Amino acid sequence: LALIGISLILTSWIFNKYEFLLYYPVAVSSILFIVFSYSLKQSQTIIERLARLSDPNLPRSAIIYTKRVTKIWCLFFIINGIIALSTCLIGDVKLWTLYNGAISYVLMGLLMLIEWLFRQKLIKQDIKQEVIKKA
Repeated sequence: LALIGISLILTSWIFNKYEFLLYYPVAVSSILFIVFSYSLKQSQTIIERLARLSDPNLPRSAIIYTKRVTKIWCLFFIINGIIALSTCLIGDVKLWTLYNGAISYVLMGLLMLIEWLFRQKLIKQDIKQEVIKKA
């Protein structure tokens, strides 16, 4: 991501046009989509790898869940990238700033919050099922 940022800075400087810098959010969404979607083809998704940092012994249900969450993030990066690209092509800096400087971060935060809430609910259900199995 840093190399892409530097490339956009250099391109903007060489051509003396700041507009190239506006494509940074598009590049970030594209790269994150590539990383997340590529991880779907690996033995562990990027979300599963992150989850294993706190719990190395994930149950099968958690592995399935992390794969679904990875797919949701891929969809988010596609939609976010399309909207970010649209703001670049429209050429309205105020609109670009509003979406890429605020709205996209709010949407990302909402997705994180919804995923966290849903995960807490699943964890409670798993704990409840474990108690029932032991009883």
